[in-house]
Amino acid sequence: MSDAFTLDPVERRDDVRHPRLRLLYDAWAAAIVPGRDLPDIDRLLPAAQAVLGDDLWCLDIAGWGGRPDFVGRYFGRNTIANYGIDPTGRSITEFARQPVFARVMRVLGSVAASGRPQRFTAEQSVMSDGRLLEVEALALPVAGADGGLSGVLGAT
Repeated sequence: MSDAFTLDPVERRDDVRHPRLRLLYDAWAAAIVPGRDLPDIDRLLPAAQAVLGDDLWCLDIAGWGGRPDFVGRYFGRNTIANYGIDPTGRSITEFARQPVFARVMRVLGSVAASGRPQRFTAEQSVMSDGRLLEVEALALPVAGADGGLSGVLGAT
């Protein structure tokens, strides 16, 4: 069985189907202050946790040379349970041998390269226990204190 996998840019909230992911998109958009293109992660994270805390994930971009790497900043309980690991404080490339992380790196890399929100969908689950589900994830670019792209926040 092959996976049906799509990765599409998100221009507006209606591009996202799941109601809770739409709420996350709304929180992201509301956290963008005038004169900036992206919300500051420290300002956005509490609002995002209130909407999707247990399903939320957030990674910092670590290094831009050739191919960026990402270091885990925050992972909700459901995210940790679904993937069977807690990458908080760890480089995502540590997990590269696990098949799901090729997808994860593609989603994160797409957001890092474009600086724009991305929507991931799949017909087969990306979860470690093999359950077959319709999956939708929203990956949002976030800024550091200087206003520049510093990471990716999202939920699956």
